Amino acid sequence: MRSRLNKRRTRRKSSVKSFKSGNLSPLLKLLGVVFGALAALALLAFGIMFVLEAFFKIDTPLSSSGLLGKLAGRINTPLIETPSPAPTAEPTPTPHPMADFDPVSAQHELILPGELNFPWLADPYYHGGKVICSAGRLVDGRVKHDKLIECDITSALHTGAVRELDIKPVCDHLLFPVFNEKWLVYFDANYSFGGGEIRYIDLSKAPYAPRTVKTVYVGQPEIKLDGDIIAWIERTGSEREKIFLCDLSTEETAVVEYFDNQSSGTSMPYLHDGRLVWASSASIGDSSVKSLDIATGSVSEFRPGMLVHDPEYNGQYYAWLDSPHGENARLYISDGVSGSAQIAEGAVEFRLDEQSVVYSKDEALYMYMLSTGETYRLTAQNEAAQLLGVSGNSFVFWMDVTSRERDIIKFMALPLSEAHRALLAAEQEDQTEATPRADNNGN
Repeated sequence: MRSRLNKRRTRRKSSVKSFKSGNLSPLLKLLGVVFGALAALALLAFGIMFVLEAFFKIDTPLSSSGLLGKLAGRINTPLIETPSPAPTAEPTPTPHPMADFDPVSAQHELILPGELNFPWLADPYYHGGKVICSAGRLVDGRVKHDKLIECDITSALHTGAVRELDIKPVCDHLLFPVFNEKWLVYFDANYSFGGGEIRYIDLSKAPYAPRTVKTVYVGQPEIKLDGDIIAWIERTGSEREKIFLCDLSTEETAVVEYFDNQSSGTSMPYLHDGRLVWASSASIGDSSVKSLDIATGSVSEFRPGMLVHDPEYNGQYYAWLDSPHGENARLYISDGVSGSAQIAEGAVEFRLDEQSVVYSKDEALYMYMLSTGETYRLTAQNEAAQLLGVSGNSFVFWMDVTSRERDIIKFMALPLSEAHRALLAAEQEDQTEATPRADNNGN
């Protein structure tokens, strides 16, 4: 019996010894170490999460339904659970601001009441919610603009109150009216042989008492107004033109530059925001664009390397034509530093405002956006239009020449301008007020 037990013990020792000395022994030892390390790390992780949940109130993946979660919940109730991540919402694309622009619905007509029977209108100018334009009738088979009409523009861009200004011509025609809060300036032109008088009215004094700034003997200059200052170009000899400035508060007049038989003598100056801009001949077929700061008297110069006609400047960009309003005239812009860029060919007239260049081409009006370089048509496809002007960076005016039975002046708020945004806001407010509201009973 004892010998059998000894034999069994001997066999067990020999089998254990042979297993320990076998080929699998190192691998099993390594696995044991690895599993032990993983178990220790798991215990450490659960311990750290438990401490964070229970004592520091920091959210962890620890489940509140588990043993450790319940224990932590007793210490720090309620247990914070990690929320399920929600997918990020895709932003709604912003529509292009001109995507819904409709030239037909955006335009409005300047309408006079029936008792003011003036079929011929010209030279509209907008400021401060009002438009002043020339008006006239046929006299001896010729149009005579001998009236100035003032029209209020309502918030919906309809013609409001209309009145005839108590201003009588000294000569024949009342042309090119411009005005601001203090001054009204116009050209009183001779009917038959040209020339006339540049006249102004101090609007702060009643009744109106027109005064003459200067008598003009040749041509009919278009006046520019900025604050107390007016500017114009005038032919003073058979081959000489001069650019004038006048301070209406003192009636002091100065000549800025004169031209002897030069193409620049047919180019109009531009006056805006205390700065006078004009084209000056640099060489044959080449011009320089000069800019005068009226307050300081300093003059700067920009040479685009081509002929410049009727330059304008908005404080950042210059715009000009490369010939005097010909069928092949090209329209350019430049910041005065990085060269010039052509934006249109065949442009007849143009006006530069703070954010765009409005121009007429092929009896249609277009708007070139300075910020994006995009061009949009402003007038309807079946409408023939002639640009009359842009006033106050707010409104563009044109003559509808589809039919010439009478003068039809139309206007619109410049798309993307402050006036356009105000109009859209007013329309939205009107729609909100017109929407019926439910009473307390849900009716």
